[in-house]
Amino acid sequence: MRNSHIALAGLFGVVNLMSTAYAQTPLTRDWSGVYFGGSLGSAEGSTDTRASTSSGFPTSYFQPPSEPQVEDAADGQLSQWNLSGGLFAGYGKQFGKLYVGVEGSANSLSFDESRTSGEPYIVVPSARFSYTQSVEADWQATLRARLGWAEDRWLAYVTGGAAVSQIRLDTAFSDTTFGGGASGRDSTTDTKWGWVLGLGGEYALSNSWTIRGEYLYADFGKVSTDTVIAHPASSIVSNSIKGSAEFKTQTVSLGMAYRF
Repeated sequence: MRNSHIALAGLFGVVNLMSTAYAQTPLTRDWSGVYFGGSLGSAEGSTDTRASTSSGFPTSYFQPPSEPQVEDAADGQLSQWNLSGGLFAGYGKQFGKLYVGVEGSANSLSFDESRTSGEPYIVVPSARFSYTQSVEADWQATLRARLGWAEDRWLAYVTGGAAVSQIRLDTAFSDTTFGGGASGRDSTTDTKWGWVLGLGGEYALSNSWTIRGEYLYADFGKVSTDTVIAHPASSIVSNSIKGSAEFKTQTVSLGMAYRF
């Protein structure tokens, strides 16, 4: 997070110097046309981790109240900030001071976090369980509409549309009961579509070059696993733990674009 702040502060300094250099040049800006650019900023990935299981049936490995105990321990949250670089391109049309456009973007996330929960069983205090949930997401892409208001060199806008990311969830369970304990693991990788909303502002340095700041919030929904728990001492008793992670991101970035 500290590196993200340093990078953003440096970029703000460059932007301020460039803005001052161009401030003396009169410009009546038309924001219509095609553009392409790059951005640098910081992205936070966050996810709520959950688990559900059952007990009490004849072949159940878990015995009450182990079911709610494992579920309660697994509930938590993962969060991580990382530097994020990206590319974007789009097209817009200005009608008077109203601006309407569409934009596609892609940026890095580098999200990789895990959480391990565990404690002694209530029913067997001499044994304890451990449940690990790991989430990874390397990138996200968006396709968004942009609606803005232009004032000469300045353009303020709101944006929203579809977002996509590839999310991996790994889950693993083990305990220290007799005979080596029970264990199980599962993994899933899903390409998840979600929604994204945001806002931003742009400043025209010249007829071709612009700078901008932008904030985006995206929600990709839930990724799930089904971990089968088995004990080496018995081929009959077993359980499954359904793990899930609801993944969201927020991105703050500064960018520069060239308009054709």
